[in-house]
Amino acid sequence: MSASEDDAARMLKNAQEDAARMLKNAQEDAARMLKNAQEDAARMLKNAQEDRFRNLPKIEKQVWDSDEPAIRKNKLYTIGELSSRLTHDLQNPLAVIKNTLEILRLRNPNLDEKTKENYDRMERAVTRMSQQIREVLDFVRTRGLMREDISVVKLLKTVIEETDVPKGIQVILPSQDATIHVDVKQMQTVFSNLILNAIQAIDDKGKIMIQVLDSDKDTTIEIIDNGHGIEKKNLEHIFEPLFTTKPNGTGLGLASCKALIENHDGTIDCSSIVNKGTAFTIRLPKGIN
Repeated sequence: MSASEDDAARMLKNAQEDAARMLKNAQEDAARMLKNAQEDAARMLKNAQEDRFRNLPKIEKQVWDSDEPAIRKNKLYTIGELSSRLTHDLQNPLAVIKNTLEILRLRNPNLDEKTKENYDRMERAVTRMSQQIREVLDFVRTRGLMREDISVVKLLKTVIEETDVPKGIQVILPSQDATIHVDVKQMQTVFSNLILNAIQAIDDKGKIMIQVLDSDKDTTIEIIDNGHGIEKKNLEHIFEPLFTTKPNGTGLGLASCKALIENHDGTIDCSSIVNKGTAFTIRLPKGIN
């Protein structure tokens, strides 16, 4: 082996070790920060509920003149801001890791199977962490609506193009289209979360069918999958912040969907049958500017 080949091999090994180390550190940081943010938010929500229940008789008899609700609201806002900053800072090292993996693959197209497997595992971890970060940011970020008219089918096509849909899963777009007056970015977040949720509910092969029903009063959009379904005991909690049945879930994806839809004065509901599938129904009213 020549000196130049030795240098290339050494650089490749160093790059692999650096990428693996950065990924491990980023995973540990993300897991720790997400856990702390979830525990803080859960504790504060629990305290708020307990305080409200304990003080309920007093509230009924007298006007509530304490500043405690405002203080608690400010604390929750501070947690949201902190979570937003921390998760935003994590995006940079994740981008470096992803770009490094792509460069390594381009420079070494004939990788052995073990190295390919390691790269694939690292890429899946980066993708999973990126999704968790997006869910946290979507939940804590608030901004005014920037509404515009857009086709539902066009919006769905954009989301699907940006989503990694497994080959065994077929996404069936609606045969009927409708124009909705919405904040495009927010609705992309909603559809992305619901489609990703449907993909995760299907093991290997299945279908995700999307239907649109347009009327004079509102537009109804249904996203239906034939996955494993949701147990009845969990169904009433799925839109609650921090509730999740997934090992690596944040419990914020569906909570974000509900918040964004309600921000549009709409509603979102879910029905499900275990081992049959799940349907999410969105209703967006018309005539709102």
